[in-house]
Amino acid sequence: MSLQSRLAELESRLQASASGSTPSVAMSQQGDSNSSASLLSARGPMWLPASMNRFPSAIFLDIDCFKWAQLPIPRPNLEVPPEVVEILSGPNAVQDAITDYFSSVHHWFPFISRKRMVIGISLWEGGPDLAMLFLSMLLITTQEITDVEGALANPLYGASKRFLTLLEGSGTLSLIHLQSMILVALYEFGHGIYPAAWMSIGQCSRYIDIIGIPSFKDSSVMLGSCATWTEVEERRRVWWAVYILDRSISLGSKRRFSLPEPEPNHLLPVDDKAWDDGDPSRGLSAPIATPLITQQGAFARLAQSAMLVSTVVTHCRTSIMHYRTHAIPPPFDFGSVTSLADTLSSFARTVRDELPKGPNDSCIPPATPLPTPPSTSTESPDNVDNAGCMILYFSTLSPRLLALSGLILLLDAHACPENLRDGPGPGGMDAQPKTSDELAMQVRAISGLRETSFLIRDIGLELLEAAMLPTAQARVSPLCLDALYGSVATLHWLWKEGGEETVHAAMGDVMRCLARVGMRWKLADEYLSLVHHHDVTTSMALRGVQP
Repeated sequence: MSLQSRLAELESRLQASASGSTPSVAMSQQGDSNSSASLLSARGPMWLPASMNRFPSAIFLDIDCFKWAQLPIPRPNLEVPPEVVEILSGPNAVQDAITDYFSSVHHWFPFISRKRMVIGISLWEGGPDLAMLFLSMLLITTQEITDVEGALANPLYGASKRFLTLLEGSGTLSLIHLQSMILVALYEFGHGIYPAAWMSIGQCSRYIDIIGIPSFKDSSVMLGSCATWTEVEERRRVWWAVYILDRSISLGSKRRFSLPEPEPNHLLPVDDKAWDDGDPSRGLSAPIATPLITQQGAFARLAQSAMLVSTVVTHCRTSIMHYRTHAIPPPFDFGSVTSLADTLSSFARTVRDELPKGPNDSCIPPATPLPTPPSTSTESPDNVDNAGCMILYFSTLSPRLLALSGLILLLDAHACPENLRDGPGPGGMDAQPKTSDELAMQVRAISGLRETSFLIRDIGLELLEAAMLPTAQARVSPLCLDALYGSVATLHWLWKEGGEETVHAAMGDVMRCLARVGMRWKLADEYLSLVHHHDVTTSMALRGVQP
């Protein structure tokens, strides 16, 4: 059966459940309709298990006993809540959710297999968790959000959180359940719902520990063996999705990560198009130690940028902890800091240069003042149409800006060494004298901050041109926002120090970009609200007042 016919069957059951009548089996017009309908009738509703089951506590009390005793993981006995049934039973609700999701979020965060969904495998394998996945797809593609309070009050959000609690309480253990959790966490992250976003991403990390991904052996115990290469890759991408979110949400707070670093034998995501097409002949897996200059797909680039961010955050955290003990010398080599800054900068350029040529000779929107580099793509066609250009542009925007976020964080820490020693803010009269290495690093860091902030301003101008319509705004990732804010904060500081009009104008450009993206993700509005505090803090500091 095709995806459309299976979804029609699914929606007819939901509508029947919502009306309180007995679900009827929709007859397919295909030749195997009778046998398919009989199979569906025999299996019953997809998410109504027949008997009560109890989750095996041995998974946590004695994992070795669980394995050698081959204890079963029962199918949870849970009905889809009436409010969720009502939401999903709307006309074409499920089909529209899938279509909207794969035409927007999937382009910049591809961790749910479109091929398996199209074939219908996910529909056969799913239970109540499948309904949760459709609900979370509806949630993440919602665009009519006015502010953070509106995101909190969104009925889809409330229904999703309640349903996830029910799934957890019933002992649901599945990849689909985790994918739903990730989409809800991404919604919270994108709309600045804290501390829920932080807690939700942490829950995803703990869930990964239970099911054992990305290890094929460990995940087979909990999830069963993979039947296809596409399924193996999907499990790997789910792990990377949580890793990327975990590193991204730690940028501003520099707090501990909830997910450990990938093992040396871990693999990067394969080429995105090969995975979407279900073509293992083009899905060549690269180890995480692959040189950054080696061309990769957009999601693999996002994973690499998250690993770079992880290195930066770890450097800042360990340096601050070291300086708090007033230990000498510093816990790092300034040469390694310079090398890391160069790596972040060159990585962002490499990702940009991988964009293929488009109708205007470049997939970069025409508003950019940057020169157009030659294409280095070896797998993409020499030219792509406008629609393909925009998809490629938005899918590579996240890894570019996430890497620049890490660069801003690294340079900011060394532009004012007092930030590492005494915390943020102007140094006091008792500040320790800087070493010659610190002074040299400070000069380079300030210069690099200015250059990087103007580079992000240029990308912001690209984004303003590319994201004029709601359909384009739906393709913008919230992972881009920290870099835009870092640029605004840096330019604001430079303007207060030197009063340059070009700096002030650049700051206004980036703020306009944040406002534009704020039409899709309310986290952008939260960042804009912080700019006001920069104004207040700076004014009070100049007057010698502690804010």
